[in-house]
Amino acid sequence: MKRPSEHFAIDWDQVSAEVTALLQDLIRIDTTNPPGNEILAAQLIAERLEAEGLEPRISESAPGRGNVTTRLKGGANDPLLLLGHTDVVAVEPESWTHPPFSGALVDDCVWGRGALDMKNMVAAELIVLFLLKRHNVRLNRDVLYAATADEEAGKGDHGPGWLLDHDPDQIDAPVILTEGGGHDLTFEGKRFYTCQVGQKGICRLRLTMRGRPGHGSVPHADNAVTLLCAALSPLATTDLPLHPSQGLRSFLGGLAEGQADSISKDLMAVLEPATSDAALERLPIDDKTRLSLRSLLRNSVSVTRLEAGSKINVIPSEATAWIDGRLAPGQTQDGFLTELRALIGDRVEIDVDQYSPPLEASADAPMFRCIEQVMSIVDPGVPVIPSVSTGGTDAKHIVPRRPDTQVYGFMPYRQTPGLEEENLIHGHDERTPVSELLFATRVLFDVVCRYGGIED
Repeated sequence: MKRPSEHFAIDWDQVSAEVTALLQDLIRIDTTNPPGNEILAAQLIAERLEAEGLEPRISESAPGRGNVTTRLKGGANDPLLLLGHTDVVAVEPESWTHPPFSGALVDDCVWGRGALDMKNMVAAELIVLFLLKRHNVRLNRDVLYAATADEEAGKGDHGPGWLLDHDPDQIDAPVILTEGGGHDLTFEGKRFYTCQVGQKGICRLRLTMRGRPGHGSVPHADNAVTLLCAALSPLATTDLPLHPSQGLRSFLGGLAEGQADSISKDLMAVLEPATSDAALERLPIDDKTRLSLRSLLRNSVSVTRLEAGSKINVIPSEATAWIDGRLAPGQTQDGFLTELRALIGDRVEIDVDQYSPPLEASADAPMFRCIEQVMSIVDPGVPVIPSVSTGGTDAKHIVPRRPDTQVYGFMPYRQTPGLEEENLIHGHDERTPVSELLFATRVLFDVVCRYGGIED
């Protein structure tokens, strides 16, 4: 069985050099959000698109906030969107081995902020588009490309959501490939690739407790601060109910395939309220993974900010806590608030500051099956399993506006022993191996070709 890319005379050494140089150029543009300045990256990409005979469209959603899109024409089937964001998170330059916006090529890695999140995929998807154009690949659908602004800051007011509100034709597609999955993992000696099909929703809250003000020298029971602390206390000791999503069930079921009976049973027991905690403790996983699974199993709450008073000798009349709430796929804002209210009581006032629903695409769908088929050729015997994320991607700005959209996170790479790429995302010394950047580019080309009708 051939890879789709084998149908075309492609010099992959040349592609490696090209995608590496493109990633370096993108990293050298400081698009830290805030303020973003993604327009500079959009202009660079637009220049490259024009040089390839493709027509770019730049949309400036606010001064300096730039998005760039293009469309490669194909057949009449529904289009596919290749999506990436060009903004990055802040850095502490003094903690980096090489300057974070240098794009340095050292030890066969490209170093810099965005090397993994996610200018690597922005570069790889762009080169995929170029290869389709250069080799006159005739697909059965249009391929859309978008490099957008404002994913990292939370509300995403200037990126894909803005485009769908103001110029939807640029990115309106029923299936999207973007960040969030694709890396390999090893569990009990068996390797897997992930494809992200879901992510938790966001429900950020402001909790306010009101009490009676007074002089600090005269304590009383109606103190807003102590009342709020008492209301929040159960959040530290009591979990919300289990709501395992289909994606999480499929992930754990995939891991269980071929494992020892005891481990397979524990993986499935994680999904049941009566056995979940004990099974999680027995699983041979690290504490970080255990905490992630606990979060994915349920709606979750984290108290992240407290505000009360202005003087040491004054009992304030109100106290406020900020909550980062995350909803498991399939859950709703109303259901989450009901669960929370049962723990904190009726006296606390709850105001929703930000909400985006949880998302879940189907793993029994053409794109997921296409990825499985490609990876069975690329890395035989290593299955692709669905995954769900505790965090979010740009999907959270798209699916609420286009509920039928299926978003898949798949940036394929093989984790390098000793590098621990997952810990470098948003961390110091972010970098990506040149070999894995090429690996991702070729796999994504294969996936797009196969999804577009190019088979064996």
